[in-house]
Amino acid sequence: MEPDSLCSNSIDSDLAWFCLRAQTKREHIAGKILSNNDKIEVFCPRLSQVRKTKTGKKRFVEAMFPGYLFARFSITRHYRWVMHSQGITNIVENGERRPIPEHIIEELKQSLPDEITESPDLSLEPGARIDVVSGSLKGLNGRVLAQLPAMNRVQVLLDFLGRELTVAVEQDDVLLAKQMN
Repeated sequence: MEPDSLCSNSIDSDLAWFCLRAQTKREHIAGKILSNNDKIEVFCPRLSQVRKTKTGKKRFVEAMFPGYLFARFSITRHYRWVMHSQGITNIVENGERRPIPEHIIEELKQSLPDEITESPDLSLEPGARIDVVSGSLKGLNGRVLAQLPAMNRVQVLLDFLGRELTVAVEQDDVLLAKQMN
């Protein structure tokens, strides 16, 4: 057996997953910096969701676990490099550094097939009253009949020229109607 292959086997057996605390809203940046080291594997799932802002609806992409990411590395060889990487504040521990079992990370990876998971706009549940705020139907209002997540659209029942009309519109084109008190 060659010395290099013997060394690589011992390196692989030394690798473990750890939960790292990162600066909030910068988890993906810290993960990218860590992944520049080919000896470190990073898992930082992100969630894309719609939120209401002063200027309308906007899609935001944030860490699924705010302030945390997962990295697989050798604690004996890469501890200092990881701890001094930009955006990393510490390794999550409970009295001692405990690695996360491999199967837990693998299950997470399998349940989240994409790096960024799209979250539907939960405010647009069936029955919700909405106003169309952009697009060709701007100014009309109606009621949500169903979400069509595969197309990022909602099916809406509109009152148009005294008739009820069912249309599919982009989720980003509608807002919940203001509630009258």
